[in-house]
Amino acid sequence: MRITPNITSQNALYNLQQGRSKLDSLQEQVASGVNYSRPSDEPIITQQLLNLQDKVTEGDQYSSNIIKANTWLKMTDTALGGMSDILAQVRKVAGTIVSGSSDPTTQANTISQLDELKKQLVDMGNTQFGDQYLFAGFSNNNPPFSTAANTYGGTSDAINVEINKGSQMAMNITGDNLLTGGGGTVNILQQIDALKTAIGTNNVPSIKAAATLLDQSTSQIDNARGDVAAKLIRTQNAQNMIAQNKSTLSGIMSGIQNVDMIKVATELNAQQTAFQAALSATAKISQLSLLDYLK
Repeated sequence: MRITPNITSQNALYNLQQGRSKLDSLQEQVASGVNYSRPSDEPIITQQLLNLQDKVTEGDQYSSNIIKANTWLKMTDTALGGMSDILAQVRKVAGTIVSGSSDPTTQANTISQLDELKKQLVDMGNTQFGDQYLFAGFSNNNPPFSTAANTYGGTSDAINVEINKGSQMAMNITGDNLLTGGGGTVNILQQIDALKTAIGTNNVPSIKAAATLLDQSTSQIDNARGDVAAKLIRTQNAQNMIAQNKSTLSGIMSGIQNVDMIKVATELNAQQTAFQAALSATAKISQLSLLDYLK
């Protein structure tokens, strides 16, 4: 096949364009610091990067869920700690009159103290997280307890939060099992009222029976605190695992996407030299005339 000047010119132009494109690509990598700036650069690797980023985003959502659950659980633990302290005071008051007293003033003062302690216990049971009541289950827009009734106004539902893929945890403790005898537990509010009645009538056997149930009530609150503590440990472990996974995924993404500056700078320098050489060679070829070929 005869090689014409036109073919030579076209080949030279094509090679210059390829060299310019490679040079532009290397310059863009140096400027951006990434290997792939657009999906068309490497579609398969771009898909891998997107999948990895999706997993990182998913982990961020679980972390957000865990942060909310941790805050909820810590507030719950604070409220339970307050209840435990109040019950300790109730038991102390009951201990001062466990043998009974026929003195009306003593009876009235003791009952008054128990009234105030019961109000404080109800206040703790109506602790809020934002505008939600911690111990009310799904019906958390309204206070679940009142000083007038020893019943529970919330629901027994668990408020589940997803702390990892396919792994859910109930972040709440419902107030029925906690204070009003749900699930076979002691109705603590009712027992305080029973203690008040027994003191008012100086019924020593009833006073002792109510005081004994108060011991069970304390264990009831302590068990709930233990449950909360176990959940806090679980969320902490989940958070640590998510952080480790995120670090691993980020490392993989960096290995794929981040530019090796030394390598690319070397390639850029070599490409610039080659491109300049190609320009010089093309310039010399373009200066040749028909007479040059006839010599």
